[in-house]
Amino acid sequence: MKIIISTSDKYQHLLPIFFYLFNKHWNKPAELVGYTKPDNLPDNISFYSMGEDRGPKYWSTDLRKYFESQEDWFIWIMEDTFIKEEVNENKMNDCFAMNYNGIGRVDLTKDVQKRQHTVNNGYAWAHPMSRYRLSTQPSIWNKQFLLNYLHDGMDPWEFETQDPTDDGWQIVSAIDYPIVHNEGVRRHDIFKLDLNGIEDPEVLQLCSSFI
Repeated sequence: MKIIISTSDKYQHLLPIFFYLFNKHWNKPAELVGYTKPDNLPDNISFYSMGEDRGPKYWSTDLRKYFESQEDWFIWIMEDTFIKEEVNENKMNDCFAMNYNGIGRVDLTKDVQKRQHTVNNGYAWAHPMSRYRLSTQPSIWNKQFLLNYLHDGMDPWEFETQDPTDDGWQIVSAIDYPIVHNEGVRRHDIFKLDLNGIEDPEVLQLCSSFI
């Protein structure tokens, strides 16, 4: 399944850290979707440019055009996802098994389990009216479900915080989830990194230019 990593020019300082941790703990082919092509991309990463970076209000508009051309299912990760443990392929396969009609998003993290949900046969099912059903945490997405909500003119926060509706789509997560990560930065300070639990000296060296 295709792995898609989205970024913008403003966040390119995170990419060396992201890719170091991504390849250390997962090392899969992936496509970086952004605007200006970064220097020194790893060999397993292709690049797709969405054109000119016009700012966060065009975030959804540009990504929507890209996602419309993708297959029905894909993994979407943002560049501030700092993976800090080996991704377990057996756990990932459990998540792939949930890619069937009626599933909108398969959370690859503990995100669904942090809010109202029910548990059945090793999976957490988000309540139909729980918040953050559109979370941009690492997930497998059904393209139709995503495009139902990725309207033009939204920034990431506006996309994620849309009011929940009982739309018939299911959001699910494996209790034994495959990706353990930090949300690398917060909106108010994109140079203040969350490196909790990441003690790799290579990461500290990559951060030294802006910490």
